[in-house]
Amino acid sequence: MSTQEFDVTGVTLKAATYGVISFLVLFNLTVLVFIFSVSFMPPTEFFGDPHIIPKDPTLEAWTSGFAELRDNLVNSFLIGLGTTIVALAISIPGAYAFARKEFYGKKLGFYAIISAMMFPYILLVIPIMDLWNDLGLYNTIPGMILAYQVFVTPFAIWILRDFFAKLPKDIEEAAQVYGCTQFTAFLRVILPLATPGIVAVGFLAFLTGWNDFLFANLLTTGTGPVPAVPVLYGTIGGGSGERVYWGKLMAETLIIGTPPTILYLVARNYLENAFTV
Repeated sequence: MSTQEFDVTGVTLKAATYGVISFLVLFNLTVLVFIFSVSFMPPTEFFGDPHIIPKDPTLEAWTSGFAELRDNLVNSFLIGLGTTIVALAISIPGAYAFARKEFYGKKLGFYAIISAMMFPYILLVIPIMDLWNDLGLYNTIPGMILAYQVFVTPFAIWILRDFFAKLPKDIEEAAQVYGCTQFTAFLRVILPLATPGIVAVGFLAFLTGWNDFLFANLLTTGTGPVPAVPVLYGTIGGGSGERVYWGKLMAETLIIGTPPTILYLVARNYLENAFTV
């Protein structure tokens, strides 16, 4: 193959790649603009002639949606934050031990934990409901936080173990030569270097606690700490076949999606550098 033919092939491939990316970006932006537009339309206008710009814009969907979601957003935040804290508290020392220490049963223990990710967690809902009822954790925020550890913690250990393993051991040993104990070397040297990975895992753990529907719907009742996502399902009609207020549905979707988006923008630099050790 000549250099000219190679250049033509490379340019064609690059053009096709940019074309696909442009199409996907345009498609997603169109959907987002439509959702945003519908959230300002009154119910009667939505079922009229198709159009993007609202003819009679109103904030009714936003005010009613936020009023309905206010307490549930607090529940979602507490569940997401608690899920993140507990997952990091377990996975950071666990992943560090599996990555940088030698002990009996290390490989077997690691693969036993990772195998939990292959288990369909939908099968755990009923056993967890029964156990949580016996322990008094059903329909509580601590119960929700602990339930999510079943699949969040193994994933966090898997990611952080690889991250810790890539950090050079010489840095930790040098810190101990200059007077640090093993624990202070871990706190002052290893943890700062592992910040991108920890932030990435924390973000994913929070996202799980915030976005999950299955556990949130089955481990809480209407009188308990219901997160925001099951309320969104209720707005759709909850399978009852009732007429959907589309403007309110779109407004609630945007309200629920805004906090994770802001969190991503804040943590974006850490997320981009998470696995470039």
